[in-house]
Amino acid sequence: MPFPMARRGRSAGSPVLGIFGLLVLFSLLGWLDLARSFVVDRLPLFAALGLAVLVLLVLVLARHLRQTRLIAARQRQRDAQVASTDTMTGHEFERLVARLLTRDGYTSVRNPGGAGDLGADVLATSPTGRRVVVQCKRYAQQRAVSSPDMQRFLGTCYTEHDADEAWFVTTTRFSRAARDLGARRDVRLIDRDTLAVWMAEELPAPGR
Repeated sequence: MPFPMARRGRSAGSPVLGIFGLLVLFSLLGWLDLARSFVVDRLPLFAALGLAVLVLLVLVLARHLRQTRLIAARQRQRDAQVASTDTMTGHEFERLVARLLTRDGYTSVRNPGGAGDLGADVLATSPTGRRVVVQCKRYAQQRAVSSPDMQRFLGTCYTEHDADEAWFVTTTRFSRAARDLGARRDVRLIDRDTLAVWMAEELPAPGR
């Protein structure tokens, strides 16, 4: 007896499941038809929105390309200008640094020069009245300013020249030891990359 009852239960549920499935199918078809009608009725609007998005993307891409080209052009300009220091003598490089200081509003700029300059290749007064003492090293790119170079400058810039600001400008780079020593003694370090920006535009603020 239980078996026939179970069969009747399953056969009774099948039409219900079938009806439910049809309802779901009709509902889906109705939603799809409604969505299709919504899109078709507003096709010009969607086309205009799509075109606007495409134009916006093109404008953003064009602006990005322009900025990339501009940055590259500026970098080429900097590289070309700083490369001119590679053929300068030491005295020519010192005079270049003096011209840059004068251009940027420093006064009383002069090149003491000679063997007795005691590390002061350029002397100047800042726009705020501070005494600036500059050491210049026109080294080949493969040579770094060393810690002994920095030590010799530090031995005179403050005690002999009463510097309020001590600057070390080079056409190359600073060794780690020289950079660390200079930073501890408040020396403004201007390496080749910073010099390139200074020559092309203006001297970046300390720490940049």
